[in-house]
Amino acid sequence: MRLRKPLPRPRRVPFRACREQFRSRLRRDDRGSSVVELAVLAPGFLMIIMLIVQFGLWFNARQAALAAAQAGAQVAREDAATTAAWPGLAEQASSSYYNTLNTSLLSSLKATASGNPANQVFVTVSGPMGYSVFNFFGIKWTITETAGGPVECFRPAGAAGACG
Repeated sequence: MRLRKPLPRPRRVPFRACREQFRSRLRRDDRGSSVVELAVLAPGFLMIIMLIVQFGLWFNARQAALAAAQAGAQVAREDAATTAAWPGLAEQASSSYYNTLNTSLLSSLKATASGNPANQVFVTVSGPMGYSVFNFFGIKWTITETAGGPVECFRPAGAAGACG
């Protein structure tokens, strides 16, 4: 039977040299740093992406509400001088225009006509957003847009300034 030769006894390294060797190994070893960086930066990137999507939804809903308000304002400007029921007609025009868009960006729509039928008329469309990326925060987004302008009036030459 052959005996093994005993292993050589490790050299005793002074504490200072051991500490320097350990520090240099720590400086060189960056295994796993990419995973840590991803874990730190990923929530921020996801939040930025969610904000971009939310901005797109808000902007699109705002444009739809403004278009509906402009459609109602056009009817209000045409009918305010001649028809006493112009507010109802303008509100109905706004609602029907929004319904023809076939979108659910606003979960409900409220159109309100106001103004002086002799001078200026306005239609305000408002409603809560139907979609939100941040529903888990309980944020309620409300869109309000107003459109209006001067009342259009045809004045015949012999009417002495009255709308005809």
